[in-house]
Amino acid sequence: MATRTNQSGASGLGARVVSELRDSVLAKVATVGLFLLVVSVSLETAIGAGFLERGISAVWAVVFLLWGTALVVLGVVGRTLIWWRRR
Repeated sequence: MATRTNQSGASGLGARVVSELRDSVLAKVATVGLFLLVVSVSLETAIGAGFLERGISAVWAVVFLLWGTALVVLGVVGRTLIWWRRR
């Protein structure tokens, strides 16, 4: 079995995470889900601070929250099932 060499010279957990994100579509899906969760929390924080009006902003915050949660669950569960099947 061939091994990959890391061009950046990084080793350890950081190199594994970068390699996993580069190679796994499901890890990318989970990462996009995390990004949407951060956007949702940011919108809610802006609404609470008075920067945005409650209304359509709150609707988008909920949409991003639901989609982000679904993508994180899909990515993590899918990646876990693939890892489990390969073992």
